[in-house]
Amino acid sequence: MRAGEPAGERAAARDDAGEGAAAGARHGRHRGDDGAAPGYAPRRTLTVRAEAARQLRRRRTVVTAVLLAVLPLVLVGAFALGDGDTSGAPDFVELATEGGANLALFTLFVATGFLVPLVVSLLCGDPLSSEASWSSLRYLLVSPVPRRRLLRSKLVVALVSSVLAVVLLMVVAYLVGTLAYGPEPLVSPSGEAFDLSGGLWRLAAATGYVLVTTAAFGGFAFLVGTRSDAPLAAVGSAVLLVVVSTVLDQIQALGDLREALPTHFQYAYVGLFQSEPAWDDMLTGGLWALLWAVVAIRLAFWSFGRKDVLS
Repeated sequence: MRAGEPAGERAAARDDAGEGAAAGARHGRHRGDDGAAPGYAPRRTLTVRAEAARQLRRRRTVVTAVLLAVLPLVLVGAFALGDGDTSGAPDFVELATEGGANLALFTLFVATGFLVPLVVSLLCGDPLSSEASWSSLRYLLVSPVPRRRLLRSKLVVALVSSVLAVVLLMVVAYLVGTLAYGPEPLVSPSGEAFDLSGGLWRLAAATGYVLVTTAAFGGFAFLVGTRSDAPLAAVGSAVLLVVVSTVLDQIQALGDLREALPTHFQYAYVGLFQSEPAWDDMLTGGLWALLWAVVAIRLAFWSFGRKDVLS
């Protein structure tokens, strides 16, 4: 066993894969004219529901959800312990205690740069590389689960899990902020107050935009996860991409080339919180992020289809 591997998860993964392999062997005793076992249907192998159940049982899924749910409580505690002096602090910090909506916005603001990319990279880069590190990936493919179907199921579950994780963070932040500071309307740094519906749709749009821009890092982690049997390498590579992109974005000599960086438009959603929302930067940033994500995912499918995972 490799150091640091959770023995329970490794055994469970092998059991799940082993059951599929045994079933495939039983059906394979009498094959049809096309060489396939009677009753074999690729669409029935490793369904999205089955993959979701497997990932929900993972310890890292539970720990990630708990940490995200605890973050708003930590922020409220930090504000309670503070001396109330916010001179020189960013506007979002000054407004964080003005109500539940503002705490949710502040939580999103502080999580955008690193926490959300880290969580999405973990959920997208870990599943396949973990299977490889536990030696259960080869059992899944021998079952047999078609490679493209395996990747598709894991990608869908990873993306849905990423959305649910960030939504959990925002919902808990809103509820905790409402309990701590009251249901006050959302107030922008420029002093504009939005009613309940206006504040909620802006928060929802900002959350969706952050998820779209973070898809670039999730796609890159997914790509590295198809090439490595070390989950840390997949997640760490995506985090390194965040750091490198952030550093390059500070080099003004690059000019307009910086717009292609996945972190350049990360905070473009701030333009939503004014009387006339600004969409141009969000549109540009979203398109670049989706381009990065699509290219990375396409490369992942192409690369995994040619990878030797059975030897």
